[in-house]
Amino acid sequence: MEGPETGDRQFVTALARGLDVLAAFRRGEGRLGNQELAERTGLPKPTISRITHTLTQLGYLNYNQRLSQYELGGATLSLGYAALSNLDVRRIARPFMQELANATNLTVALALRDKLMMLNIETCEGQALVGLRLSPGSRMPIATTAMGRAYLAVVSEAERTTILNDLRGQFGDEWPSMRRSIERSIKDIEEQGFCVSIGGQKDINGAAAAIPIPDGRGFYALSIGGPAYLASPDYVATEVGPMVAEAARKVIALLGGDMPARPARK
Repeated sequence: MEGPETGDRQFVTALARGLDVLAAFRRGEGRLGNQELAERTGLPKPTISRITHTLTQLGYLNYNQRLSQYELGGATLSLGYAALSNLDVRRIARPFMQELANATNLTVALALRDKLMMLNIETCEGQALVGLRLSPGSRMPIATTAMGRAYLAVVSEAERTTILNDLRGQFGDEWPSMRRSIERSIKDIEEQGFCVSIGGQKDINGAAAAIPIPDGRGFYALSIGGPAYLASPDYVATEVGPMVAEAARKVIALLGGDMPARPARK
């Protein structure tokens, strides 16, 4: 965590700890007690108790007295809905995402970074009976997915270095191989506008392109993918990848950014 240890006098540690507690709640897991929150955040349990009490008083958490557990409250949900409703990129991207999903019978997702994960903020599905099921609020690893690697390709060198340094500790002896795969994906984004991930997540194949928001207001990734029987490596590389790259270029143009030129076909 940045802050006092880095000499940043503007950093409010108490606020950061409160946000860490809110971030510990994950989709589909339900309520958490103080002990579980302490384990997830690495904060002492007495500190957690004070934070959860404060967040409950403010409406950001609801307390179940019978279970002695907490869940996200209405104030937190209001913030989330307000954030989503204000995202022009989500509104602009959705028609292109649904068009892609319908044309390919695959799942299309729009995501932004949440620490070392990618957070889906919008998803569209094709008509396949069985496919890749994602929903807004779900998270995917930044290192092993096409969407994560597309994001890494367009962020600043400083941000990328920080993320890669944090990832190194997760992969141990596998890191050199993982780093080469990430670098190859970054090169693919630069050369062809998209990168692919084959079998990186439980036999799921996919492709992704980056969406830098004009004026430096952030970065998003647009991805498309599905199980191998619907998305073969060749289909992803030769057809799906160029389609998601084209969709990303259209979204960037409508957001007011410079529309990247189509990479020359080899």
